[in-house]
Amino acid sequence: MEMEDSRQSGETRPRPSSWAGVMATRATDSEVPAEYPADSSVSSLSTNWAALGTSFETSAGRAMVTPLNIEGRLPRVYEVWDHVGGRNRFCCCGRCVTGPDIDFWYNLCTWSLILIPSALYFCFCSRHLWKVNPLLPIVTGIALVATLVFLLLTSCTDPGILPRRELRLAVPGLEEEIVSAVGVPPLPADGGLDPECPPLSDLQQSQGYRWCSTCKIVRPPRASHCADCDNCVLMFDHHCPFVNNCVGQRNYVFFSAFLFSTGCLGFSVAVGVGINYSSIGSLPDLWRNPLLLLALGLIGIPTALMLLGVICLGIFHLFLICIGRTTKEVLTGKITVAGRTLLHERGASLIHARSSVTPLEA
Repeated sequence: MEMEDSRQSGETRPRPSSWAGVMATRATDSEVPAEYPADSSVSSLSTNWAALGTSFETSAGRAMVTPLNIEGRLPRVYEVWDHVGGRNRFCCCGRCVTGPDIDFWYNLCTWSLILIPSALYFCFCSRHLWKVNPLLPIVTGIALVATLVFLLLTSCTDPGILPRRELRLAVPGLEEEIVSAVGVPPLPADGGLDPECPPLSDLQQSQGYRWCSTCKIVRPPRASHCADCDNCVLMFDHHCPFVNNCVGQRNYVFFSAFLFSTGCLGFSVAVGVGINYSSIGSLPDLWRNPLLLLALGLIGIPTALMLLGVICLGIFHLFLICIGRTTKEVLTGKITVAGRTLLHERGASLIHARSSVTPLEA
């Protein structure tokens, strides 16, 4: 049986041992203040709901803990993600999900390599290229827009996160939806928040079903636990810090389109710079214009590096698409089932980031 734990990062944030433990330890009073301060504000996208207030209800003699957010309503999944999920971050009120903070500088490098050469291209080359052929800057502009759109879609789309056990217990009907959509065996009903590894038959193990000791769930074939995001991801390909997200079942098509559009952008910029350079004349004429020489260097070198890296990565993923494998399967050699990667059905997001969590028994 394969047992996986999340990678220990440089910064560790405290995680409660269980969902119920958060509510039980935070709930020290039996009443919620009647009114919240008018100037209260949420300091981050993931609201620390437990510190904002809890209320108790009695149902058949059992204490029920109902977490409330700052507006006096049940919090949504993205507001309590720190307690029921991994290290992902949410924006646009839970509509977009991206990777952890540790990817910031890698992601900034990606944006810089795209925007800076493109801006210099349009600043120094587009006017002359428009006179040569208007299609040259137009095609480059279309490639730039497509690159930015697919980068955002790759970065801000749920890659196929499998909810942890705490989240499945907090959202009504989520467990049944996951069993139906993914085909994993249901979790033991009497396992509590910290269940033992459920028995998996030899056939299920040979098919690729595994128990994740971190998420406390059974994950289906081709799914894997991402050490960076600290979540299990469907058809996990790899974690890409340059796009600040995992690449999995639900955003692999966006990632592939991003590679293609970036390659087109780099080729278009390189061709435009070459045409513009050829119109200058001889090399001594270029040396007499240091500003133009600097601009060409700032455009040419980053573009060449980006284009070379994207071409190599694009060829590799084209190979993976043809053989029906993911990056992790090829690099680790652990292959259980084969199947499509690019044209695989994306499916709906299973984390339901904007759904309200429900009261749990203390």
